[in-house]
Amino acid sequence: MARGQRVEIDGSESVPSFYGKELRFQREGAGLTLEQSVEGSFYGATYLSEIERGQRRMPPDLARPVDRVPKTDGCFERGCEDVRKARKGGHAEYFADAAEMEKSALTIEDWAPLLVPGLLQTEAYARAIVRATVPRASDAHAQKNVTAGLGRASIFKGEDPPAFWAILDESLIRRAVLPPEGMAELLEHIASVVKETGP
Repeated sequence: MARGQRVEIDGSESVPSFYGKELRFQREGAGLTLEQSVEGSFYGATYLSEIERGQRRMPPDLARPVDRVPKTDGCFERGCEDVRKARKGGHAEYFADAAEMEKSALTIEDWAPLLVPGLLQTEAYARAIVRATVPRASDAHAQKNVTAGLGRASIFKGEDPPAFWAILDESLIRRAVLPPEGMAELLEHIASVVKETGP
C-alpha cells in the first residue's frame, strides 16, 4: 500500500472496525486532520490512523482529546471499554495489542526461555498451560483462551505469511508438561511449523 493511500474501513468486520469507521467519520466531518486530532496527547497521527482502521484500541487518554475537538460529547471515551473487550478475544489484556499486530507483521521473533511460544503450541499443550496459569477458570473460559491462542497460528496460512524466528530453551523440550504422547505431538508440530515457515 502506498504511503498516504486511503484505506476504506468495513465497519461490519468487528467492533474495533465499527468504532474506527465512526471515528474517521466524525473527524473528517469536523474538518480535522489526524495531526490536529491528536494535539494535546502523547500519541502520533499514525497511531490514530491505526485506531481508525481497527488495528489498535483507543486508550482513554487519547479518547479525551479526540472527543473534545469535534465535540462528540465523550462518545469515543465511553466506547473505549467495549472496544477493549472486543479486541481481547480470549487473550490476556497485556497481549491483546501484540496479537492484533501479528496479523500484519512481516517478521515475528520470539525468545522462549519458559514456555513454548503460542504460535508453536498444540491444543493439549495450550490447555495445560492455561490450566496451570488459571486453575480456577471455568471450562468455557479456559477453552476460550486455548482457542484464541491456537487461532493466532492462522497467520501462517495467509497469502503472505510473516517470517517467523523462535529460539527455544532446551529445557522446554525436556520438561514433560504433557504425557509422552502429548510431548511427541508437540515436537512433531513444532517441526512441521519450522518446515512450513522456514526459508
